[in-house]
Amino acid sequence: MTSEEVAAVLDQIAALHPAEEPLAMPPQDSPLQRNRAIELPAPPPVVQALTLHVEVELVVPRVWRQVEVRGDLTLEDLHAVIQRAVGWQNYHLHRFWESADQDSWHGSYYLTDGDVAEGEQGTHESEARLDQVYREVGDALRYTYDFGDDWHHLIRLESVDELAADAPRAVCTDGEMAGPLEDAGGPPGYNELVEAFSDDPPLGRLEDYVREWLPDDWDPTVLDLGQVNSAISLIGASTEEVFAVVAGVEPPAAIGALLELARPDVLATLAELCRSAGAVEGRLDDEDLAAIARPYRLLLDLAGTEGIPLTQAGWMKPAVVQEIVAALGLETSWIGKGNREDQTLPVAQLRESAQGLGFLRKRKGRLLLTNKGAALSTDHDYVEAIAAGLLTDRDPYVAAARGLFALLTVAGGHSDLKLAGGVAELMTHYGLRTGPAGVERQHAGDMVWPTWCALDGDMGLGKKAPRADHQAVGLAVAALWPERSAQTDA
Repeated sequence: MTSEEVAAVLDQIAALHPAEEPLAMPPQDSPLQRNRAIELPAPPPVVQALTLHVEVELVVPRVWRQVEVRGDLTLEDLHAVIQRAVGWQNYHLHRFWESADQDSWHGSYYLTDGDVAEGEQGTHESEARLDQVYREVGDALRYTYDFGDDWHHLIRLESVDELAADAPRAVCTDGEMAGPLEDAGGPPGYNELVEAFSDDPPLGRLEDYVREWLPDDWDPTVLDLGQVNSAISLIGASTEEVFAVVAGVEPPAAIGALLELARPDVLATLAELCRSAGAVEGRLDDEDLAAIARPYRLLLDLAGTEGIPLTQAGWMKPAVVQEIVAALGLETSWIGKGNREDQTLPVAQLRESAQGLGFLRKRKGRLLLTNKGAALSTDHDYVEAIAAGLLTDRDPYVAAARGLFALLTVAGGHSDLKLAGGVAELMTHYGLRTGPAGVERQHAGDMVWPTWCALDGDMGLGKKAPRADHQAVGLAVAALWPERSAQTDA
């Protein structure tokens, strides 16, 4: 349209109804627009125990928690308690409102660090003690989490009692239902998920991608107060303290990038996984060591002192491929003639794994032993070297993905590429992204593929693994905690 045509259409629209005076937003620094400071009374002379009822609004069935807290905790402390009590992951912004009215969006609010960084003024949540905010039974305020899904919580004071000498800072004493899922679309979206859970079969009405997004074994009706209070007790704990209390073992070096990245409030999940894996002995006997070392020993023996000749395309020559296929008994489990490396995935994967572990290197048209490969002698040497390189990568997050895969293998008692889905969920849980929804399962699969091949002994067959489950678990344990293997040797 031309500008004249646009003007004519606007005139026609304006003629349909008399125009009102346009509303003018008050300037940013005017009293109407500026958040005001909240006046707080002096705290009581004696610290008391406050019982608060926290309910997530507009969720059906009701999701609520009863928590007992020290009165000298601040709203900033209460934020951390709510996150753990309800089961949030603290991914998003939050806000405490002075008023409990449903129209609290237009009222005064307590500042967070993010608000201060934006130049806002008012009373910071760390300056407001709970016994200043809650004075009489029935007092309430509103807490909002995630300014998008808008999870509103009504927090009401139920009772004021004498504080026991040994009382914890906070404890969850009652509640109903598991907490809503992050990024579920707010109460409407989450209510649909809960309703679908009651279907027969459960979740049958949902699209496949939605079911894949849901956590494994998700049950919105289950509330584990022990797990909730374990998380609450770790508020403010260091990484070392979290692992000492929850895991009882040192965190594997491979997942170091996640330990640096993850917030303290979500470390407990990782510590729990390490606890489950750390309880597995994973001992390998001489027969197990020989089975794990065998394919690598075969390849390195073929390299010998002269190396393995390669074709102009860089593949091992057909006679060598055939010898490997015959020695490993691949004729019945792999399609094709088994004489071309580029068409015999188990052989190609074995060669790639040996190079990735630093046993072989390509030079002047041959695969040659490295000093590391030439130094290998016993089956124990081979397994120790395989374990040492199993979870490594130049990218620390790829190494972390492989470490998570090994942990899931040990905790679950077997190695399966499907565990990459669990790796994707955990990495997303710790704030990593390879796509809009977090770490994609396919991307996690790509990251852990070499580790799976070595653990499983499959080398890309895609069929039933030739290696026993306990061998995969034992190798994963040796890769996660090499010091345990050293202690066994001693």
